[in-house]
Amino acid sequence: MKQSRIFSVAVASAAVLGSVVAVSGTANAYIDPSVATWVDSADELGVETADGYPVDGWFRGIAEPAGTTTFTVDGVDLTGNAQILNVASEAGADLLTLVTEAEFISAGAATFQLPMFLNGTGTDTDFTTLRPVAVGDAGLTATSEWVTSQAFGTLPAGTTAPLTTFATEITAIDATDPAADAEIIAYGFITPVGATSTVQAVAFGDETTYFTPEARGTLIPTTIALSALRTTGITIEATGYFPGETVSVAFVPQGTQGASPVDGLVFTADANGAIAGQVVVPADVAPDAGTYVLSLVGDTSVIVLASDVSVTADAAVAPVPAGPTAPVAVPVRANAAFTG
Repeated sequence: MKQSRIFSVAVASAAVLGSVVAVSGTANAYIDPSVATWVDSADELGVETADGYPVDGWFRGIAEPAGTTTFTVDGVDLTGNAQILNVASEAGADLLTLVTEAEFISAGAATFQLPMFLNGTGTDTDFTTLRPVAVGDAGLTATSEWVTSQAFGTLPAGTTAPLTTFATEITAIDATDPAADAEIIAYGFITPVGATSTVQAVAFGDETTYFTPEARGTLIPTTIALSALRTTGITIEATGYFPGETVSVAFVPQGTQGASPVDGLVFTADANGAIAGQVVVPADVAPDAGTYVLSLVGDTSVIVLASDVSVTADAAVAPVPAGPTAPVAVPVRANAAFTG
């Protein structure tokens, strides 16, 4: 797994885009790219065994019959029966908050899931898995219907009920055995037999994971005069956005807390999640010389690539020195003589 990185290093005349700033107006409020992890190949997935889950990280859960998982520029493609989970340790009592603040960006038949130990009869006991009935992020609400794979307190296996009902059961279970509270031991997603899905990103608790290729990019030049910024602009190239999404541009003085996209400065990621072009910044956005931060913001993914740009004042134009003064002509009062 690759953690997102913050870059401020210039390489020759190009800078690597990589730092993250907060940008208003993004679509997924709970995805935090500043703490994101990228999982974009099968080699980065562990495997569940008969002995249990791995110690940490994302892994393939046991599913029979086993489906397939394939990583592409669109994300991770699942053909059921296939499930991918991430080891966690979250209090079951926080179920409602964790679910309602989660994000699950996907297409197709993938459903979110939460393996748990209810611990009603001791530590690491009463295992079950909760799943919303609805696919995608439609089930991530307090009133959405969820189903439990095993008995859940007083609810028998297979019970379908609003998430609030399961939260109430957890409160009662924790009160019965306060020494071993209910625990969410993993989170992730599953695609059932005969179905397909593509998952691009998941945010749960304080973790955000992208399953698309890791975002990266460059810009040239890193130092530019005000007049050039407003005419020829800055050349940018970047990859790792969601294919087809709109990528907005922010350009703010260094140290600014938060930023708004610049009107009219947008790109559309191609089928490979790439963008390229010129960023020409209006005078009202950068009226003065100084150090600015250029940010490229995925409107759906909330992926933000950013880098410092040094904007310099235009050189003063030196005045042209005046030449020698020509003598004033004096009229001659005489007939002009022509010579042949």
